Amino acid sequence: MGLHQEFRFKHASPDEVRVFLRGLSEVAVIEDRGEFFVFSQLPGNPAFSFDCLLIESGIRSERAGEYFPFLGLFVEALTGTFGSVEVEDL
Repeated sequence: MGLHQEFRFKHASPDEVRVFLRGLSEVAVIEDRGEFFVFSQLPGNPAFSFDCLLIESGIRSERAGEYFPFLGLFVEALTGTFGSVEVEDL
């Protein structure tokens, strides 16, 4: 696919991260597989895919297409919810 990154942040449990990811339903279409989430464009927007795998330290992502608008909203919501976030390219 495309770029791989990890978003590391402090959280109480994987369930807290799942609730956060499910809360992004207003800005993207979500396919929720429990430990793995796939986000894609809302109708009428440029195509993208933004995959999120829950890991112990946060989220591992892989993305492709026109994901930049979603990434900005994702990072803003992530820091607003969990505070400091460390991002690493893989």
